Amino acid sequence: MHPPATLLAPRATISSVKLKGYDIPAKTSVYVNAWAIQRDPKFWESPEEFNPERFENSEIDYNSQHYQYIPFGFWRRGCPGNYFGLAFVEYVVANLLYWFDWKLPQSHKHEQDIDMSETFGLVVSRKTPLYVKPVPSPSI
Repeated sequence: MHPPATLLAPRATISSVKLKGYDIPAKTSVYVNAWAIQRDPKFWESPEEFNPERFENSEIDYNSQHYQYIPFGFWRRGCPGNYFGLAFVEYVVANLLYWFDWKLPQSHKHEQDIDMSETFGLVVSRKTPLYVKPVPSPSI
């Protein structure tokens, strides 16, 4: 929902190309808008909704050339640390979910109170920070 950078590092075209009716000359810097790609309704059902389950039975492989999902870049220019990053994040999140129950502060009595609007700049971030309270899990 919130890519760390909306525009990926520029790439230069090798030769002249015509793209969707636009003539792009050789040696032109081209930026990829990750934010727009990840919200394109041609590729995603309900792209504005946070729905991690959409990836459970998906044919999309984030390590291949499926350009609608590019969290670590893609193909040869992909991030060399993506396997480490995924393993580390999975480990940390699993431990946080195992050891704690997470509650909203009293100011947010219902989930509908959470503001998901964004601010735009060099990076996209939430307009209103989300605060949650960790409560030690009673089952442990």
